[in-house]
Order: sequence, then structure tokens, then C-alpha cells
Amino acid sequence: MATATKIDPASEGESEAVHPLTLAVIRHKLTAVSEEIVETMIQTCFSPLLNQSRDFSAVVLDADARVLAQAERVPIHMGAMPFAVRGMAAAFEGDIEDGDVLMANDPYWGGSHLPDITLAKPVFRDGRVRLWTTLRAHQGDIGGLSAGGYSPEAREIWHEGIRVPPVKLVDRGILRDDLLRLVCENTRKAEDTRGDIMAQLASVTVGAERLQALFDRYGTAEVERCAVAILDAGEAAMRAQLRRWKPGAYVGVSHLDDDGCGNHHVPITVRVTLKDDEVEVDFRECPNQVRSFLNSPIANTVAAVNVAFMYLSEDKQALNEGSARAIKVITRKGSIVDSEMPAPVTGCTTLSGSVIIESVLRAMEGAAPEQVLAGFARRFRFIIAGTDRNDRSYIWHYFSNRGGAGANKHEDGWANLGVIHNPGGCTSPSVERTEAAFPLLVETYALRPDSGGPGASRGGLGGRYALRYEGSGPAVLNAAGEGLEVAPYGLAAGHTGNTHHYRIVREGRESPLGTKDSEVRLEPDDLIFAESAGGGGYGDPGTRDRALVERDREYGYISAEAARETYGLKD
Repeated sequence: MATATKIDPASEGESEAVHPLTLAVIRHKLTAVSEEIVETMIQTCFSPLLNQSRDFSAVVLDADARVLAQAERVPIHMGAMPFAVRGMAAAFEGDIEDGDVLMANDPYWGGSHLPDITLAKPVFRDGRVRLWTTLRAHQGDIGGLSAGGYSPEAREIWHEGIRVPPVKLVDRGILRDDLLRLVCENTRKAEDTRGDIMAQLASVTVGAERLQALFDRYGTAEVERCAVAILDAGEAAMRAQLRRWKPGAYVGVSHLDDDGCGNHHVPITVRVTLKDDEVEVDFRECPNQVRSFLNSPIANTVAAVNVAFMYLSEDKQALNEGSARAIKVITRKGSIVDSEMPAPVTGCTTLSGSVIIESVLRAMEGAAPEQVLAGFARRFRFIIAGTDRNDRSYIWHYFSNRGGAGANKHEDGWANLGVIHNPGGCTSPSVERTEAAFPLLVETYALRPDSGGPGASRGGLGGRYALRYEGSGPAVLNAAGEGLEVAPYGLAAGHTGNTHHYRIVREGRESPLGTKDSEVRLEPDDLIFAESAGGGGYGDPGTRDRALVERDREYGYISAEAARETYGLKD
């Protein structure tokens, strides 16, 4: 059965005329509110995954849960949050009151994966919901088989952690502490989880207060007219962009390394049909859902498509849900990109989502050659769980050294910035705070020479990261990743980037670390050595500007041998 998803229904009728200065002020104020929500979260959250790596995002939505403004954080969150808010609103249809705050994480109720808990606060005016403030945050643990929430061994969603369907965390202004306790005690770090959810609650509450002030200043009718105009402008910007590209039907294919169950190079195939100012994105050729955690629910797949087109867009007015009115996504229920219960899905945002984005961008190579990007390093994360120097349990997430970005026709790829679903949205944790709070020592953190794919525009460099485990007893490492087999692709005669190379060194002996390895035992003094992938190159390396080749050699980005043999630089 095929499913056609319009990312956003068109608004009814045309927006009433709004003074452009008023529209600009309110547009930027909504963005500022989104940013203040995340800044509040930064200052109040508990776990290092959030207060250092900042794996959370905030949006302001209209009454129909359409994104009006977003903080510049994690792109894969943005297009998925409306599904969650619509799911929550539908679950409590006719029973949403002023003072309520709704909460959910369930992928089969509009969520993406279980670690991402979403809080949504309705903003009432004149007895009706007018706007929503929403924050999604990736919890440091959510229960399930493996510490940290990622388990390649999961074979059904119940293995992955606690499912929270739409619930009222706050009912008419009263916190439901019993419900909060139920959720937190089903995680390995209940105190951190409670602190982080309460920080989310404080953040969406601050956002709602700022929106009330906006209503006080401009009036309900004017703010709502501006909301319609913002969505209409987003639609117009995307349609104008689509008209500039070459119409036609294009096929893109990218591959997962493996599904963790013995099947390698699992294809994600998409047919993109561009006609006038609309585009159809058809995933019906994708394989059936798999046994492991790499399945993508529809909300995540639509979000990934949205991210792909945002990479290609050149107009900031498209950064809202109005831009998605021109995009039609077609999937097949029960496939890897539109999974059904009880399929596990935790790898969808970080792993499958990146491959979905790649497949759309590869399809668009023929339509938009000036805008497409070469391949990015894929995410290869791991989690270490054990007991710290004070005999307290800890869970540490590896959020550093995320590899290089792909180059494009005009620019080199960004160095060591992060994967395509989240380029720079999550910061690397402080080395000093890591060493102070955990039994870990960072011995090396540097760029990886020659890792970026050669090209007229060079792929961004990956990195080298050496981490010494200094615990007094054994710990457990759980890996979840991609990019050992499938290299970041090059474009227009550009070369591929290097793949990842991770290993554990114990007493001088190296053991490779695989992307789906779980429950790996760490012993005191073990060294984890991670070399992350570089991005793909764009264009013939022989045509690269000689001054840039000389600079790269001088800075150590490339070796003298690569400068000579790959780029043709003469000594």
C-alpha cells in the first residue's frame, strides 16, 4: 500500500495583506522566541548530552501545528516535530486546556525515535489555541537493551526503551509528578532524565510567555495574519527555487553499510519527478522494513526529505513548513522508509536519515548541479557506560570527531563538522569537562590528513581522536554507526572521502570496532582510537587552484605525496 504525504496542506485562501515591516518584525520575533527556548534549555538541562552537545531543537508552530519559526539546531528534528504535535493534538482533541503541556516520544504516534522526547505547550488567546511552543530533546538514556538508547540487537520497538504515547505532563497548570516519575524510573539515569524534562518544561513555558507578549503588542489577528504570510512566503520561495531547476524524472540511490543482520549495502532508492514548481519524491522501490533498528517511521523520512531540499534552497524564507507544500512524498507502508509496528527505529535519525538525504541529493544531481553536495561522513557514535571515580554510574556519549562534509562546485567541504542530517547543530563536548567528570582521558584530537576526497573543491577533513579509559573496573561500550563500507561519494570527477577506521588498543594489540558492535567490554587503560571519514570531493582534482593545493600541503591538510600524485603539484 502506497502512502502519499503532503508535508503541509496548503492554507485556505490567500493571506490578507500585512505591512512588510510588521511581517519582518514578527517573523524575526518568532525566530528569537525559538532561540530563547533553546537558550533556556542550555542553561537548565542536566545531562552532558544536552548541556554540552546540545542535541535538542525548538520550533514555534501555528494552531494547526505547522512550523513558523525554528532555532538553528538539529535539522532532522524540524520536519518531524509537526507530526508529533499533530499526533498529540489529535489524541487530546476537544480536551486541550490552557495550562496544559503535552509530551510524547512514540515513533508510531508521530515521533522519530524513542530517545527524542517532545514537549508541546499550546498558547491560548481568547479561549483558543493560537500557537504552540515545542522542544524536542534527545535523552541520555531511555531504557531498553543497551545503555544510551542505541541497540543494534533490538528486534522490536519494546527492546529500545520506554514508549510514551501522547500524555499530559502538565494538566491545567498542575505537574503530573506521578507520570514524570514513571517515565524517569524506566531510564538508567532517572535524576538526569527528570532534570532534562523539567528543563524542557521551563523552556517551552518561557517561549509561551514571550508569545503572549507578542499578542499583547500586536494583537491576535495581526499575529495570525503574519503567520499565514510567513507560510505563504515559504511556499513561494520553494516554488521559485523549483522553477529554476531542470524539470524531469531522476533516480537516486544510496546504501546503508549493512542492516546489522548480515545483509550488506541495503539500498535506499528514490525517484524524484520535478515538474514546473512542484516535486514528487517517491520511495516505493525501497526494500521492506528490516529486523534491526535502521527502519525509519514516516515522520523521520519526511523530515529527511525536507533537509535535502533545504540544502538546495537559497532563500531563508523557505525555512518554515510553507516550503513543503510544493513537495509530495510517496512511500510504501511496511518499507524501511515507512515502517510499521513493531519495527525498531532508533537508528532512523542518525543513520537511515542520512542515507535518505543522500539518495534525494543524488537524484537531484541532474536537476540542480550548481547546488548539490558531495557525500558527507556518516555518523559512527558510541556510548560508554560504567562507574566513575566516585562510584556513581555514568553514560557518556561520543559526540566529537564527526567527520568531514562534502564539497560542492564552489566551496570545499567543512572540516570535522558533522554528518549530513545535523551539520554543526550539536557541539562537541568540552575535552576538559569530559576528563573532569568521567574516567576518560583525551590523548589525541586532531584533523586527519588526506581524509577529504580530492577534487577541484576538496572534501572536508575527518579527524583523529584517541580516548583512554581510566576506570578502576570494566565498562561497556555500545556502538551504532555507518560509514565503514560505503565511502562519502564524490561528484563531477571528484574522489570519494576516506571511510571511518575505529579500533580498540589493549596492551599493544588492536581490535577493530564495528558500527553495530554492542556490549563491548572495556578494561582499564584501553585506548579507543577513532579516525573519522572525510567528505567527498567535487570536480577534477587536477583543476584545483594551485594556491589552494599549496596551502593544503603547507597546513598539513594533504600530504606532499597527495599534492604531487593526486593534484599534480610540482615541487
